[in-house]
Amino acid sequence: MKKIFFIFLLIITIGFFSLKAQNSLNFKIGLFVPSLGSDLWDVNIENLTFNKEDFRDAYYAMEYEFFTNRKLSVSFETGHYKHEEYSMYRDYEYDDGSPIYQNLSLRINSFEINLKMYPIGHRKRIVPYIGGGCGLYAWKYEQWGDFIDFEEETISEGYAESDKLSIGFNGRAGIVFKIRRSFGISLEARYLYLKDDLSSYFEGFEKLDMSGLTFNFGVNFFF
Repeated sequence: MKKIFFIFLLIITIGFFSLKAQNSLNFKIGLFVPSLGSDLWDVNIENLTFNKEDFRDAYYAMEYEFFTNRKLSVSFETGHYKHEEYSMYRDYEYDDGSPIYQNLSLRINSFEINLKMYPIGHRKRIVPYIGGGCGLYAWKYEQWGDFIDFEEETISEGYAESDKLSIGFNGRAGIVFKIRRSFGISLEARYLYLKDDLSSYFEGFEKLDMSGLTFNFGVNFFF
């Protein structure tokens, strides 16, 4: 996958130096809906008092877009998502009836390189587009609090984390409404595919699934 990423980066860089058309700077805010499809998420959802929907949270991004011609653009997007979930065990408590707390956190900082195609061109008032690309994702997953050892029947305070830089892929579709020649707003749906190995803290688990859908609202400045 690393070779694919760097080949894609080379193609984008070559295209960048041949740009002659309009560019735009786009600011986005949206909702990231992670799929949480791997076994560690399944175990945590079974044992702790949270659901998949609880990890829906804000996504912030800034995108610089270069229009190579009337129907094609290259964009560089940096984005941020973070969610902390303060939880407790569903069916277990201390002898005095107090809850056993355990918390989770997922953070993803992204740098994506994308190609976008505008089937009817980008100079009209209402402009649909589709696109996709790849990126580098600096992510950190954490669990901390009280851990139950079901074999030893003990409870101890602990902390576990995975902190990595991974390659992922995305596809997207959206529409831009040009209010003025230099200003517009946009709506976009983006799917991120991102999975990677966990650290030794989580030995025996499969790759952590951090894929999901993002629904964005954007403000676009053209120049």
